[in-house]
Amino acid sequence: MHDGRTYRRRKARCDHPPPPRRWLQRAQALHDELSTLCNDLTHLPIEERLTALVHLDHTTNAFLNQTVRQAATDARKHQWSLRRIGTHLGRSHEQIRLLTTPEPLTGTETPHSEPSPL
Repeated sequence: MHDGRTYRRRKARCDHPPPPRRWLQRAQALHDELSTLCNDLTHLPIEERLTALVHLDHTTNAFLNQTVRQAATDARKHQWSLRRIGTHLGRSHEQIRLLTTPEPLTGTETPHSEPSPL
């Protein structure tokens, strides 16, 4: 026979949130650092401030987009469905399909091949 107090004690222990993950702590620290940077930019002349924000926007977006593309591609290699990846990334399966499709060669890039005998 179980004691009602034991059940309440066990339930109380389960209500505590799990310890934060290391990556989540690092992401929060990065967010805090970016907040500080953006706050510091408010004291710059407007032209310099706008230039700095455009630079920050382009560099962080390019980096994060490449990182997300690589993670989605890795998930596909592990047999994850497009919908499953999309659910985790907050995107549609069609967006994931486009994201994980290799980019076609532009006219300036050519695969390595033997020179033509002509």
